[in-house]
Amino acid sequence: MRLLITGASGFIGRKLGAMSVANGHEVVGTYLTSEELSARDLPKSGVTWVQLDIREEARVHQLIEDVRPEGVIHLAAQSYAKIAWADPVGTFRTNVLGTIHLYEALRKHPPPRGTLIAASGAAYGTPTELPIREDFPLNPTNPYGVSKACQDMLSLQYALNFDLRILRARLFGTTGPGKTGDAMNDFAQQVAALERTGRGGKLKVGNLESRRDISDIRDVLKAMWKIFEVGDPMQPVNIGAGRSYSIGHVAEVLQKLARVPVEITADPALLRPTDERDNRADITRLRAMGYAPSYTLEQTLEDALNFWRESPPGPGAAPP
Repeated sequence: MRLLITGASGFIGRKLGAMSVANGHEVVGTYLTSEELSARDLPKSGVTWVQLDIREEARVHQLIEDVRPEGVIHLAAQSYAKIAWADPVGTFRTNVLGTIHLYEALRKHPPPRGTLIAASGAAYGTPTELPIREDFPLNPTNPYGVSKACQDMLSLQYALNFDLRILRARLFGTTGPGKTGDAMNDFAQQVAALERTGRGGKLKVGNLESRRDISDIRDVLKAMWKIFEVGDPMQPVNIGAGRSYSIGHVAEVLQKLARVPVEITADPALLRPTDERDNRADITRLRAMGYAPSYTLEQTLEDALNFWRESPPGPGAAPP
């Protein structure tokens, strides 16, 4: 299959691109800046890389015209809640307007195998009932979640009105070796940096009480592909572990894995204006497709820590 992956240079995209190439697919992947191509785990062969700003309508249409993909996986997004608070306009231009540009282009050249969009559990906000089912209303509590809710609803609208096969995979917490910008890998980077000093120190953390449904990227890729193959455009599907863990527990696991003494220390600067208390997903629909998670949280955290132990220290990785 000729597969287009937008945002293929991101964390999920790099892993998905490598997996798709290994499975014999012809992959075209987009990236935004040349710096993204220096990622350690970027697929070095088998992917045709194309620079694309999803906000540029003409470039998006030209890419679809040139590639004529048989399948599309749409990952290009501004995916950090912290940046969304600082720049909601830019976030909406990328996540919402960029998605419209893509879908308008796909109306002219519909991919026969369909399109999968990486929607988000952040669109649910903070439901009063757990676990979170796909039929719960979308009530996001931050700008990032609002942008993902818009993506989700746009996907349904284009599927209903323009006969496009668009699958909505609502991803909850996805992590693993090499990710940046999430609490788990931020903690792991800090621990790796402290180990380099040989004397230990403080692990700076934010809200330890919030709980997150966290899945290993290797499990998430299997789930995404399953939805892409057999999913129904009318039925969004949660991708999660089906259980949640406190951020404090994540910090404590890494504290135990550390090779030097580590003190967990709250840092007010890491707190968000609003923070979902718990976002445990109901994955009944996903399990009905034959999916079951393979990786434990402890395995994921150990692999992430080992990744950063083997990486050269970079900005933000220095110990306090």
